[in-house]
Amino acid sequence: MEVPQLSVDTYAALCLVIVTPWLYQTFKPFSTDRPTKTRTEQAISTLLLSHTLYMLYEILVSPPQNIFRVFGFGLGAAPEHLRAKVAETYGGEQNIPAHLLLLLKRLGLSDLRLLYVRFGHNVLTTCSYCHSYGDFALYAFPGPLLEYVREIAFVGLLTLPKSTSERYRPLGLGALLVALMTEAYWTLTAEAHLPTSSSPDISTIMWHDLFVQLRHALFFALPLLLVALPWLGLHRLPVIGPLFPAPPAHGGSGLPPAQYVIQGQKVTLPDDATLLSASTLALQTLSHLVPALHLFKYANAAVMRLQSSATSTSTTSTESTSPAPHERVSRWWAAEAHEGRALRDDASMRAVLSAAGLSVEPEVKEGETVVRPEGQLLSSAKTAVKFLQEQGSVPSGLWMP
Repeated sequence: MEVPQLSVDTYAALCLVIVTPWLYQTFKPFSTDRPTKTRTEQAISTLLLSHTLYMLYEILVSPPQNIFRVFGFGLGAAPEHLRAKVAETYGGEQNIPAHLLLLLKRLGLSDLRLLYVRFGHNVLTTCSYCHSYGDFALYAFPGPLLEYVREIAFVGLLTLPKSTSERYRPLGLGALLVALMTEAYWTLTAEAHLPTSSSPDISTIMWHDLFVQLRHALFFALPLLLVALPWLGLHRLPVIGPLFPAPPAHGGSGLPPAQYVIQGQKVTLPDDATLLSASTLALQTLSHLVPALHLFKYANAAVMRLQSSATSTSTTSTESTSPAPHERVSRWWAAEAHEGRALRDDASMRAVLSAAGLSVEPEVKEGETVVRPEGQLLSSAKTAVKFLQEQGSVPSGLWMP
């Protein structure tokens, strides 16, 4: 795939054509009206412009180097012809740089010439210690990977929360990850053939150069597409519409409108609340609600156990033959208390619990010296009750007093 190559002067003129309307539209330097964009939006727009100009430079001014394309030779060109052409370019063999001498030496081997097709010019000229396929592959992998990581970070910056492109972040990141895996797989598995005497006209695709150009084209088009998609309304189209997320229906926050407000509840969610802030408030409420419910359960049980049954029964005109609910509960708790005391008073049971690390023995002191520490199970029970009293009895910050 041949891309027209521009000179630096032509590229500078192209940049001037692009920057001038952007500067006027973003900052309005000669207008009395204040810019409509915030400083954050202006900074992101500036980064997008710089990224676009850089990718244009990589595509149009600095394409991947290829010694065969520069000298107009095919992949099956003899090493002597390549060396003579390079020597002619540099004014003699004594002036050829060391990295090109290494490249010419390696291109004399057909296997390394095929690796030149896969991994490109820079890998075979700069990796002095590489000898095998694995060495060249490991040396070539970090460069494209870092480019993808940089682009992923840039896409994440363009799709920050509360931005117009926020909902397209999965689309952008997914496209980059798919492109990364596709390029890695295709680079390692694509077939490359050298022209032979029986088939001299065979054409070989320079896979490395092709993937570099496709990668840069993706990096150039994807950010611009993510910025333009919110204004195109593609989610309304009948066929491809489901592939594009629709804008949120409730003020851009992604949260449903509040339909019910409990009496006494203090509304703390602002209109521009995001799903993250609402999730944080929900977790704070749950962290207070769980110990409060446990405290209520145990406090209710304690009240039912200790409250006199005489104060809970009400006088009615008709006596029921069945026991009152509170009387049944009192009998149940009395049986529970009897069983608990029987287990705690049993010496053999206490010995078994102590051996299992679940002792319920109280702490014994002689003066300030602790003769016997408090049992593990008893200490854990006291700690749990203390936690419930501290956390469950404190009113939540989300409710009015």
